[in-house]
Amino acid sequence: MGLTIFIPVYNEEKLLVPNTKKLIEFLDKLKTEYEIILGNGGSSDNTVELGKKLEKRFKQIKFFSINKRGVGLAFKKAVSMSKYENIISVDMDLSINLDFIPRAYKLLKNYDIVIGSKKTGKQKRSWIRLLPSNVFIFLTRILLNLEFNDYSIAAKAYRKNILLKYSNRIDHGTSYVIDLICFAKLDKKKIIEIPVECFDNRKSRFNLLHEIFYRFKNLVKLWVEVSLRIKPKI
Repeated sequence: MGLTIFIPVYNEEKLLVPNTKKLIEFLDKLKTEYEIILGNGGSSDNTVELGKKLEKRFKQIKFFSINKRGVGLAFKKAVSMSKYENIISVDMDLSINLDFIPRAYKLLKNYDIVIGSKKTGKQKRSWIRLLPSNVFIFLTRILLNLEFNDYSIAAKAYRKNILLKYSNRIDHGTSYVIDLICFAKLDKKKIIEIPVECFDNRKSRFNLLHEIFYRFKNLVKLWVEVSLRIKPKI
């Protein structure tokens, strides 16, 4: 069947090489075909040069770069480039326990989306990141009737046909995750959530205030759209 791992990268010159090698060592033990797609968006350090070197050195690596920053844009391009039907997204810092990968890969045989949940698992994250995340999850339950506990980009697994079906829901930023999950659920696709371990000690790669505003703005927009879609006909 095979497996595609997607990693968005932005100014990752310190972690790109050692963590990619670490991931390759882990994936080699799974005894399955795989590829790693590294999608750079707007880096200003040596990420691009290092990414190109990794692509030349390892046949499992695909590296691309887009001029503007946007994890959604990079994800959409990675989906179009992917060789395999199973696509799993992780972060470059590998803060999620890599055990999620084989667990999710197995579950994708029977599910369309696999959600790795830090909240129902084990996590070590700063309160300034936990607070808005918890508020966001609470609002998704109220506004969208979603019972899940994690809408971050990492530790998410998808069948490629689902991503192609809802490709118009993938915008420039990180909100594509909740859009995909929301519309897949509305269409009665099979979604499962599993606990993951996360030890995230480094500074966020996003401007937190900007990210909070963007995510909550998109949530309200999504709520209006879903409300109109499910509004009973008179």
